[in-house]
Amino acid sequence: MSLFCSISGQQPLKPVVSVKSGQVFEKELVLKYLRDKDSKDPITGETLNEDELVDIKTAPSAPTAPPRAPTFTSVPSLLHTLQQEWDSTMLECLELRRQGAELRQELSHALYKEDAAMRVLARVTRERDEAREALASVKATLGPAFSNGAAAGGDSEMQGVEQPQEEEPSGLPADARKRVEETNATLSATRKKRKPAADAASPAEMKTYTEISTIPSVHGTKPPGVSALALAKDATVTVTGGLDKNVLLYDRTTSKILATLKGHTKKVTSVAASSSLTEEGLPSFVVAGSLDKSVRVWAPSGGKSVYGVTGNISLGSEVNQISLHPSNSLVGSAQADGTWAIHDLTPSSGKPATILTGSLPEDSASGTSNTAISFHPDGVIFAVGSSDSKIRVFETLTGNCVATFDGHSSESDVGEIVSLAFSENGYTLASAAKGSKQVKIWDLRKLSNSANIDLESDVQVTALKFDYSAQALGVAGTDARVYQNKSWELLLKSEENSDLLTGVDWSKDGKELVVAGIDRTIRILSAAAQ
Repeated sequence: MSLFCSISGQQPLKPVVSVKSGQVFEKELVLKYLRDKDSKDPITGETLNEDELVDIKTAPSAPTAPPRAPTFTSVPSLLHTLQQEWDSTMLECLELRRQGAELRQELSHALYKEDAAMRVLARVTRERDEAREALASVKATLGPAFSNGAAAGGDSEMQGVEQPQEEEPSGLPADARKRVEETNATLSATRKKRKPAADAASPAEMKTYTEISTIPSVHGTKPPGVSALALAKDATVTVTGGLDKNVLLYDRTTSKILATLKGHTKKVTSVAASSSLTEEGLPSFVVAGSLDKSVRVWAPSGGKSVYGVTGNISLGSEVNQISLHPSNSLVGSAQADGTWAIHDLTPSSGKPATILTGSLPEDSASGTSNTAISFHPDGVIFAVGSSDSKIRVFETLTGNCVATFDGHSSESDVGEIVSLAFSENGYTLASAAKGSKQVKIWDLRKLSNSANIDLESDVQVTALKFDYSAQALGVAGTDARVYQNKSWELLLKSEENSDLLTGVDWSKDGKELVVAGIDRTIRILSAAAQ
């Protein structure tokens, strides 16, 4: 018969069994434990008295006479001493095991409490951010007049008597209105009869364009892709927004990254760069819109970071696209909740601010979102494309809707407007919609659809851009294309990209066409070197 002690795990010399738990122990070992632990069962922790231990007879023979008392110099004495040490070690191991189990349980409870606290903190932080965004949306909707009145402390006027006030003109504030009018007067005086510059690329030259260089591996890989593109400093600096939430400035002349602008918490949907430069030759500001419901503005900081955030304009909905005004001081944004806004980048307060907001007309279907926006080259009007495939034109000074185009709504299975582009002569507006098999051309003088560029069934368009000489239209999407203005003849088709293109822009003289897309590569198309 084989028995093992529940404390030491060894075969006992004098086995006993507990009548309560049924556990087998070495007699001397369990008695010592009961003396040290106030008669507590070493396994169950219940009260256990010495008389509740029953000896186990392992052999039928009568017990032998006890041996003579050993001395410390004898082998039996040494064995007895070692047995006592072994018993003490086993009791200590048992106690350590019990303490370890208690510590593990306490640690699991502490970790559970910490996890619950972090969840509560995250929920409170999220609710705080949502409240801030809602407050910013309300302020933006009510306009700057509300903010100024609140800041002036209007409580002193709330005496039950209405105070007569002078009505301010609706629309842009006086200083912004002046900038728009001056810009329009300057540009419209020469734009209508302007001819292409002598050094501008001709349509015949554009036919010869090929991919002359690439900038690979821009932005991160989690997730990968360029979602927006703009050019600055005579096309030598590329400004890209990525799915990795960052904005990247790359100098083609030095093949180096000038700055990585961080701050957005979701995909960057659109970017724009100032046409003016600092003394160091950097764009004086960079603007980006994002799905995190904000428009961020960066400016050169003169420090190691090169650019620093000068403003974070919080809006009440996701920003689908932005457009830079020709005055180089205003930015328009189109939001997913059906609103649009104009932001002043150089206000008297020093920080960028929203100065005019608007929404779709009342006859628009509920839930319609604004998906594209573009300023006219003179800056006096701007166009907004929506998820109902329609295009609406608004006055910049007042925010009033002055024209509505059916857009691509006549086509079946067509989604939102993805891109709008005014020609540089100011007469034509081009539009592209998700799922559409056409790029539509709109005559702003006759307010009609003057032409359509038919596309293959498998071609998707994501971005449009007229060159500065108003001779050609760049189209990016499944591939990169160039169409001649007025005749709409296909001049160029490039299929070097390995994934969808999301951005297109021209150099000032039209001698370079720059595209970028989900394959994280910026491609420069131009005439082959002689």
